[in-house]
Amino acid sequence: MSEAQAKVHRSRQIGFCVAEPLIRVYREFAGLLGVPFDADLSFGLATDKEAQRREDLVSNKGITSACEEISNREAILNYDAILVDGISLARLGSLIANPSGRDKENPLILVCGPVSGEDPGLRLKKFAFNLGQEGARLLMDGREYSEKDVSEPILDWMLEEIRQVLRQEVKNYLELPPVPWGYSYAMTLTHDIDILSLKEMPIARTFLGYFYRSSVLNWKRWRTGKVETSEHFLAIWEMVRTWAAKVGLGQDVWQRALPKLLALEKRLGVRSSLYFMAFPEKPGILPEHLRKDKDKDKHEEKYTEKTIASDRTQVKESAPTNRASFYDVAEYKDLLNSLEEGGWEAGVHGIDAWHDAQAAQAEYNRVAGLTGQDEIGIRMHWLYFKSPDSFRVLEEGGFQYDSTFGFNEVVGFRAGTLQPYHPLNCQTLWEMPLHIQDGALMGEEYFNLNREDAFHKAKPILDLAKRLGGAVSLLWHNQSFTAPRFWGEVYERLIAQGKTDGAWIAIPRDVLRWFNQRRKCEAVLSIEGTRWQISCPSILTGSTNQMNSMNLSDQSNLSDAVASKIPPLRIRLHIDPSRVRSASVSYEVGKGYIDFPGQTLVTLDVEGED
Repeated sequence: MSEAQAKVHRSRQIGFCVAEPLIRVYREFAGLLGVPFDADLSFGLATDKEAQRREDLVSNKGITSACEEISNREAILNYDAILVDGISLARLGSLIANPSGRDKENPLILVCGPVSGEDPGLRLKKFAFNLGQEGARLLMDGREYSEKDVSEPILDWMLEEIRQVLRQEVKNYLELPPVPWGYSYAMTLTHDIDILSLKEMPIARTFLGYFYRSSVLNWKRWRTGKVETSEHFLAIWEMVRTWAAKVGLGQDVWQRALPKLLALEKRLGVRSSLYFMAFPEKPGILPEHLRKDKDKDKHEEKYTEKTIASDRTQVKESAPTNRASFYDVAEYKDLLNSLEEGGWEAGVHGIDAWHDAQAAQAEYNRVAGLTGQDEIGIRMHWLYFKSPDSFRVLEEGGFQYDSTFGFNEVVGFRAGTLQPYHPLNCQTLWEMPLHIQDGALMGEEYFNLNREDAFHKAKPILDLAKRLGGAVSLLWHNQSFTAPRFWGEVYERLIAQGKTDGAWIAIPRDVLRWFNQRRKCEAVLSIEGTRWQISCPSILTGSTNQMNSMNLSDQSNLSDAVASKIPPLRIRLHIDPSRVRSASVSYEVGKGYIDFPGQTLVTLDVEGED
């Protein structure tokens, strides 16, 4: 047998054959699954109606139809499994039927959505869900907080069901789980900086609201056991100190909140992203759905302003005046730069960036100009958003990522996933969904839980991440670490739980670098007798070689320099681990698979011929 005959390549395990309108959707699903999206097969096979339309285009304009582009039977037969949606199975069957001189079984066809026609000769596995339609809704519009099972990552569960079939049906299946090597999942810590000091605020709703919460509400929370007696009286004392600070004597309680937060994270050996308001005294525009739905609109202070756009006068309703900040971020340039130098990340807490590209660019430029960073993230203040337009606007504004897609009212999965993703109308923007917010857990308007119950309400999301991988996103406001809230304890417990789970706790910028590297990697398995090789030519080897032998489960033991490194990818080969006699890298054994750190080349000595 020649060397060419002995060598077996398994680089094209998974293909996609979908209707043309679903191409962008499934390209994103491929990224979430961690498999390449092969352009040769991406145009899919049309339904009968679409096929006729394309044939008309071919005859009228002389262009090549999508069906003709993949009419090569071998191109399809080279795949072990093909995900299909919105196509004609009969037309697919005509290409697969009666392969000549082929000793390999026909590819498994995974039906993920509506198809036309039937071909009994196809090996079919049909799923109960409509992945293309439902997945696109989740990624672009998201769920309402009142929907059933919003606490479940339903898109991840659909993708996991597909993975389970691939693991069982595809021989020697290679996958790239959304789990960094050395860890069980990723966790990002974020803070919306609405206020830096009560002293700088006018004596209006927010300022007076602090005293109401410190007195009446804090008394109620004390009576129900949500705060300790010592905390109750500390909150009263802080009110006195705040009035003193207002007249120039000392610092108020919220002035001391951010330093307290940063000291806590430094002690714990973690870093976070802090989103700062770009412009002071601007409440911004009220979203249209809040203007229309007066029954649900809880905002009371409103006024209108006239703006000229597209040569016509439009009346836009302003958000409540208490949405505005009263600090000028330009005065905190040294703080922002010290955060970046210390391993934290300074981003934008958006005002009008959600609806206007010019505003988005202005807010981006304000913070990027202060920090010198071009990879800037944003989360909209009060989670204002207009799906799907806001995604495109934020991308046009220059942002690397958005982290608005979450809930004020509950903890859970608005986008149905734990993974960062590219919105379907964007090319570069990432969405990092928000999963857990302090106000939803303990705010009096929402769950209003005590600290113990709040932790146990949030912990199942960490449990799901440990099961499915991905990146859990936490939001804790800086004023939550002081009186009258005292919510820092829950934050610290969630971080401790993450460390116990083996989570990689990193700033969003680094987490996205890891997920971007995962999407660029295409693992290729080559077999020559007992010598197996897995190559990933696109892998960056710098951080991989330094870190693949480290125990990274406890980030608090790492220096700042090492903690900022990006961990290697995790590559999983589904094979009986007992067959692996040796490997060129250390590896972990699971039930029916082995995991190893992503490298440009990994060599295995495997018992028996494949």
